[in-house]
Amino acid sequence: MKKITILTAALLGCVLQVSARSYEKGPYTVTRLGEQVYNIVDANRQNPAGMHYNQAGEVTGMNNSSDMYLVLGKEKALLIDLSNNIDWVEDPAGRLQEIVYDLARSRQLVITLTHRHGDHLGMLPAFRNDSLVRFWVPENDFSGSELFPDHRTVFFKERESLDLGGGVIVDSFTLPGHTPGSTVFFLRGRNLVFTGDALGSGNGLWLFDHESFGQLSASVGSLINHIMDSKNGISPTELVLYTGHSWQKGTPDPLRSKYLEDMHVLIGQIEAGIARTEPYQTFLPFLNANFRYQSAAITWNREAAERFVEEKRFPPEK
Repeated sequence: MKKITILTAALLGCVLQVSARSYEKGPYTVTRLGEQVYNIVDANRQNPAGMHYNQAGEVTGMNNSSDMYLVLGKEKALLIDLSNNIDWVEDPAGRLQEIVYDLARSRQLVITLTHRHGDHLGMLPAFRNDSLVRFWVPENDFSGSELFPDHRTVFFKERESLDLGGGVIVDSFTLPGHTPGSTVFFLRGRNLVFTGDALGSGNGLWLFDHESFGQLSASVGSLINHIMDSKNGISPTELVLYTGHSWQKGTPDPLRSKYLEDMHVLIGQIEAGIARTEPYQTFLPFLNANFRYQSAAITWNREAAERFVEEKRFPPEK
């Protein structure tokens, strides 16, 4: 059998190491991140996160694993995101249920989503028909959606919070760009934020149309103001960002506020037409360029960026 490796040894140690803090169950690896906070990723030693290579260095496959996060309060447990739809093992729904219910114990399980893309909604069927599960989802990305059971779903508005009991409170913050209603979740008083794909995962924040960059620019500025406002009790120097595809950053360390600062600078450089740009190819032809500044990258469209700069210099007549 050909030897399978992943992109970096550091990533393997970060995501898949089975230790006192980390264990595998079926297709998932569970890692304790801190007090009452867990990461659940749809990758294991059989199917590691990232690119797979053989001994000749040829690509043999890929697992674009997606991160879920479980936050435990005294009364409720909040599961953030539902990963990819797993089809490479038997009964992935059962394995995920075991993980979540074992950790949640007698707490009321509530599920939320950072955004509407399928690689964060994939295991919804594992919980949708459980009459004991409640859904708390962002209205801006899911308004009118029939994905969730009507009588067990709350569509929350911008900046609403969820009290999990025992002083554990999750604050939502809408961050449009990647999708119109992308939402991040701050764990109040803990300097943790769960960002999904709203800020990328360290290897390119994907923007899918011309309008999305303007949305991102405004929302990132608003996010930084929120973090810097002392009334919100966030320490910028201690803030940790837990992303939607943690393997993509290529290091075992989570992203921190420096990444957000770099993203803010990069947005300004794109607006000024001076950002460092390199060609990019993916299955979506629109995404043809990477814009980079230090640790931050935005994957977008070069022509759309040029159009944005031109329209900013010479706004269209109304």
